[in-house]
Formats: sequence, structure tokens, C-alpha cells
Amino acid sequence: MAQQQTNNAHTNNDSQTTPVSFSDVSLETLQKSFNDTYKVSKGSASQVVLGFRGMASRLQDPQNEYQQELYPQLKQMCTNVFNKYNETFLTSFSSDVERQVYGANLNGNRNSGSLYRSIPSGVNRNLTYNYAQFGQLLRVLSGRLRFVVNRDADSVQRYKDSVDETSAYQKLQTKSAEFLTYLETVSAEWDTFVKSTRTKFSVEETHEKKERPQRQQRDQRDQRDQRDQRQQRDQRQQREYRPRQYNTANDERPRRQYKPVHKAESTSLQSKEGDWKQVSSKRSNTHRS
Repeated sequence: MAQQQTNNAHTNNDSQTTPVSFSDVSLETLQKSFNDTYKVSKGSASQVVLGFRGMASRLQDPQNEYQQELYPQLKQMCTNVFNKYNETFLTSFSSDVERQVYGANLNGNRNSGSLYRSIPSGVNRNLTYNYAQFGQLLRVLSGRLRFVVNRDADSVQRYKDSVDETSAYQKLQTKSAEFLTYLETVSAEWDTFVKSTRTKFSVEETHEKKERPQRQQRDQRDQRDQRDQRQQRDQRQQREYRPRQYNTANDERPRRQYKPVHKAESTSLQSKEGDWKQVSSKRSNTHRS
């Protein structure tokens, strides 16, 4: 189970041993290896669509009146997105080349439903399908299709070398743009329905949209504190390692100044030394006598 949560279906290791085939790019084939513990951020467009089907299958036991009102509509919208996607992209193809181009871009380059790495999708990179919300899946699916629409076919070498593949990819871009418009309509309808249902049952709006600004403010505050700490540390280092100032006139280090010895002190020392000699002389004479 832990491995399934980390790696969506096929990993990079078996890409070198398992041959890739796009003879079957259907959602039913991808469903055989799909698990709702996979990460949404590593899912291809088709795998995200399987997430909608999984969500619909889990909406079985409403616990209150609010859920009794919400679940049937949500289940129907999940089913609509799944069917619309399947009919638009993966039902019929004019050629094997078109099937391969569609499969590679919608199912992943291994035709497994999974991407090689997590792709920024506007959701937490560790979010799994069994915890994903309808709006989150819509956001990720829109991001996957928007990438197809915005990518220049000439940026892919094999498309530049093949007129047929370029034509198939441009056809996919047109269908993806149309499907994005459909998803925008679905998203607007869902938002309207949720708001009206919450108002009807006096359910407060929760979490995601309210928490995001607070999280952004917290991140900005942390970044500002870190920047201030760096500035203070740099200032301390500049003070500690500030070079000594030298004489700019001759560019030499200043010589150390010594106090002059006064003559009075010298005389006093000489007199004391003479007195000591006299005392010593008297003592020696006393011993002799």
C-alpha cells in the first residue's frame, strides 16, 4: 500500500523493461491498474477522470439532510464528466497515429495513467484520490488539458518530423480547448449548487478557500522574518570583520605610540640604586670588623 501511494502504477524502473503499447487507450484498461490511494498530482488527465468515477462510487451513505441533497447531484456531475471525457477523446480514432498521440498525451507516455513525477496542479502534491474533492479534481483536469492546448507542436521533435502526428496533436488541442469550456460550465454550476444548498441547510463554508489567504499571509510573514534575520546577521558580520583603518597619507599602519620616560624618574631610580649600593657596602664592612 505504501508503494502504491508513492508510485502511481508503473514506475520509472519498469519503463526500461515493459514494452509500451497504445493499441488500447481506453479508460476501462486504465481502470484495471487504478487505485484511489494514488496521488492526484502524479495522475494524467485520464487517471484524474477515473478519480471522478471513484468519487461517484463512494457517495452511497449520506449521514444528514445536507448530504442527502448534495450527494445525488455530485454523483451525477461526476458521471457526466467521466462520460463526456470518454466520448470526446477515447471512443473513436481516425488512425492508429491519432490513437497513439491521444493516448500518450492523455494517459501518459507509458499509457499507464501515471506521470513520471508530480506536476504542480493547484492541490497538495500528496493529495490522494480518496480524499480529493470535486473542485480539486476539476482543477487538476483543467490544468492537464490546458498544458496540451498551450504547448507548441513544434516543441516536440517527433511532431516536427511527422505531418500525421502534428495533425493529430492539433486536433487534440482543438478538442481539449472545447472540453475546457465545458469544465468551466461544470465548475460554475457546482459552485452555484453548493452555495444554495449550504444556505438552505445553514451550513457554513469551510476550509480551502478561507484557509488559503491565511496560509499565504503566514508564508509571507515567515519569509519576511527570514529576510530580516539574514540582514541582521550580515550587519553583525560586517562589524566583526571590518578591516582596520590605516594611515591614508602613506598607506602604512600607524606606529604604536610609547610614553616617554621622564628624567625625574630616571634620577630617582639612580638614587635608589646608589642608596642600595651604600647600604650593601656598610653591611660588608660590619661583617669584616
